[in-house]
Amino acid sequence: MDKLTPKETSKGAEEIVLTQIKQDFITPANAIFDYVDMVEKVLNDLELVSEDEISQIKSSCSKLIDQYDEAFILNTGVNASTNKKSPEEYSELRHNLRTPLNAIIGYSEILMEDYEDDLEQGAIDDFQQIINLARDTEKAIEKFVDYIRGDSIDLNDDNATSQLENAESLFKSLGDIEYSITLSDEIKQSDILIVDDNITNCEVLQRRLSMEGLKCRTAYDGNTAITEVFRKTPDLILLDVILPDINGLELLKMFRKEHSSESLPVIMVSAFNDVDSISKCIQLGAQDYLPKPLNGTILLAKVVASLERKFWREREKELVDKLHIQATTDQLTGIFNRRVVFEALDEAMENANEAQDREFTTIMFDIDFFKHVNDTYGHAGGDAVLISFAQLLRDEITSPNIVGRIGGEEFLAILYLNEDQALEFCKKLIKKINSNLVNFDGTDIKISTSGGVAFSSETSTSADLTNKADERLYEAKKSGRNRFQFINSELVGD
Repeated sequence: MDKLTPKETSKGAEEIVLTQIKQDFITPANAIFDYVDMVEKVLNDLELVSEDEISQIKSSCSKLIDQYDEAFILNTGVNASTNKKSPEEYSELRHNLRTPLNAIIGYSEILMEDYEDDLEQGAIDDFQQIINLARDTEKAIEKFVDYIRGDSIDLNDDNATSQLENAESLFKSLGDIEYSITLSDEIKQSDILIVDDNITNCEVLQRRLSMEGLKCRTAYDGNTAITEVFRKTPDLILLDVILPDINGLELLKMFRKEHSSESLPVIMVSAFNDVDSISKCIQLGAQDYLPKPLNGTILLAKVVASLERKFWREREKELVDKLHIQATTDQLTGIFNRRVVFEALDEAMENANEAQDREFTTIMFDIDFFKHVNDTYGHAGGDAVLISFAQLLRDEITSPNIVGRIGGEEFLAILYLNEDQALEFCKKLIKKINSNLVNFDGTDIKISTSGGVAFSSETSTSADLTNKADERLYEAKKSGRNRFQFINSELVGD
């Protein structure tokens, strides 16, 4: 086995403390990488020569993490030597780990001084943040060396429970990937909600994503996240698993009660990088999963992928809705077309045959003297009459009832009314039709309609029902028009 490969260690208090010690180091150390990437982009955009210094900072940071990983493996758990080191050896270890930090701080200060007059305050602040993170890393190194030297750490303090809950397996950043990710215009300015109780993590994520043209909001606890989502539903949420008030999994379940994964994608972020944790997040409706420490390139790639999936799903839904409207709607009048109405008629008849209380009425309409309207006012005038008549029917015949245009000036309605109710409905309808005036090119066109009324109780097939309605429509037109013909009676308009 390779000397630097850690052996399996037992679970327990020591492992929890070691996990926390490593997390205290790796979080600021990897954040340095993120800030270096951001200041490098700014310098390149301004065409400021900084390749050597940036390279020195990056290589020093990589060296620092590699040295720390090696020291951590060799000095902790079952890999730790039982022979106590001398004070000089601990001093040497501390010195070796600090050396890369000195380079990081030194070159950052050089760049700040060299380009102080060329950079905006934001970039200067980023350089200062690199230096601050290096100082935090130095403190973590001190804590690590003190621990392996034998200084005791109280496992029974108030943080013990918190350390247990936050024990996690960390791994180093994947580093630079030579790959360019470009945001399409459709997803630029997307609204991202970052939910994490670590301010540094939020700042790094916000800066990195904002530099790519995305809008970011932050929430440092679960309740604030709920408020932000209620205030305005974001396009994407980056959600940490461990939060001070509501854990991320419970928060995800709450979001899924109100929003589907398609309307509100969520990427879970956590240092728990085991299969069970990832699987649980996906099962609860997470779009994706990002392990800590975050790699900037992978972060951006997954964010872009989630936003693009959301955009194209919405576009697909719009297209499907449009195609559905085209397939079910009469293009001129905007009401249902022939296919929809006759399918609804077949379904209504099937239901009526199965249950006696599903009685319904069918009315077939035909606009009187429509050819004369076309001859007098042209097809544009005829279209205006059809549109106005269809709108009147749609206003009067509402769900669960249905009305549609079945061809030319003919319309068919399905009404869930019995014979007495249908008679009263037709009395009101024929008055409204007679009083309706269609204004076309400054001229009011008065129209009337003839109708044939048939009832589901008369037959057991939809074809026979429409034949009866059609026959009665013919009788109404033959008898003088502007009337509805029933089984043995007629209703005449004004």
